[in-house]
Amino acid sequence: MDKNRYCVIMAGGIGSRLWPLSRKSYPKQFHDLLGCGRTLLQQTFDRYSRIVPLKNIVVSTNSEYSDMVREQLPQLSVEQVLHEPTYRGTAPSIAYVACHIRQLNPDANIVVAQSDQLILDENLFVETVNQGLDFVSTSRKLVIVGIKPTCPETRYGYIQAQEQREDTENGTFHKVRTFTEKPAYEFAKIFMDSGEFYWNSGIYIWNVQTIIDTMTELLPDMMGELERLFNEYPNRDERRRRIYDAYTSFPNVSMDYAVMERADNVYLQIGKFGWTDLGTWDSLYSTFPKDGNGNVIVHSRTITYNSHDNVVVLPQGKLAVVQDVEDLLIADVGNVLLVCKKGKEGDIRKFLNDARMKYGDEFV
Repeated sequence: MDKNRYCVIMAGGIGSRLWPLSRKSYPKQFHDLLGCGRTLLQQTFDRYSRIVPLKNIVVSTNSEYSDMVREQLPQLSVEQVLHEPTYRGTAPSIAYVACHIRQLNPDANIVVAQSDQLILDENLFVETVNQGLDFVSTSRKLVIVGIKPTCPETRYGYIQAQEQREDTENGTFHKVRTFTEKPAYEFAKIFMDSGEFYWNSGIYIWNVQTIIDTMTELLPDMMGELERLFNEYPNRDERRRRIYDAYTSFPNVSMDYAVMERADNVYLQIGKFGWTDLGTWDSLYSTFPKDGNGNVIVHSRTITYNSHDNVVVLPQGKLAVVQDVEDLLIADVGNVLLVCKKGKEGDIRKFLNDARMKYGDEFV
């Protein structure tokens, strides 16, 4: 494998939209959601280990999850688990890990992976990412992988591609025109029908110096501080302590909002490998097999009577008997029982915040 290829697995999120299955103490990426014997994090690691050398895989996570990462991925050394002291959005995380990788290899070409995605055609996925890494190795472009919409989905962001494109031996890359965050259904339908828009997969590909130069232009204060700390503190442990001290001053902002939507060198690579984000109950409902009445039973023992289009999640050793209900989410996980209408993604966060306000972190 190419020694200049690196993968960053983003595994620091709480996954609040999948509460109460995903908790602050045990987020979704550490669960075997698909019942295949491997957690989402482990499946992501397996997928990218076909593309980059094992020693070039870095997991970016929150400090409280570093032990879980090491437990689930014992192949990684301590240096391959980079943790941040607090949640400050994906832009600071990616900036930190980019500076870290550049110190290891200034010629690195990086794919940034999310740890909560389902890929249907693994071979085509590997081919696509390989093409993207080859493209950025000779081009000062930031690449984001887009997925052709199959329905007017409102859970995903959309990327509009321009007619301008680069046809290379590594595939076709389209100049990006606009980003749109989770549109209303009417706009999602227009986007899909136009043929110009693609779902935002959150998979980024770039050369390490390209992304550092771009972020330095757009986020000069944060990047200047990181550059100073990496230059002044060659000792890893001392540098980490200094970065921890500075981290709370970094902006709490997403990579898309801070960089991808503002940079003028962003290109879209179309992924045709079959993709689903597993970040919400709706996505699990769309992904999991259903019984004859459209019910999704997630690794649980359930008997249904005249019940349709529900999601049921139970702990081992419990039985649910469900009668005369439809479009419900019934999730009994740990110390929380959640019963609500399915398809209310925004309400899940409200429930979680209300539980925190009333009872503290006991049920978070």
